[in-house]
Amino acid sequence: MKFRLPHLTPVAKAQLWGMGVGLGTALLAVEHTQVGYRIFLVGAAGAWVASEYFLARRLVGSDWKTLAVAILSGVSFPWIGFIIAFGLNAIAP
Repeated sequence: MKFRLPHLTPVAKAQLWGMGVGLGTALLAVEHTQVGYRIFLVGAAGAWVASEYFLARRLVGSDWKTLAVAILSGVSFPWIGFIIAFGLNAIAP
């Protein structure tokens, strides 16, 4: 059995790289502030789904502006999840 990675566009690679960096740093923040992992992951997944709905049609191409937006959007997904988890933790009784 030969394992092959799928062909990814430059935008998908940039967004995946951003998601990896963002997830690593946001997980450190979640661990440090002791907020819930589940709500963090749900918030990050929700941010990703929402951005796929709103940004997917615009992120086409391989110029530097498009790749920069893809990296920044990838980094922002986990941090949006962290903000949601932190906010919900702050208002919890």
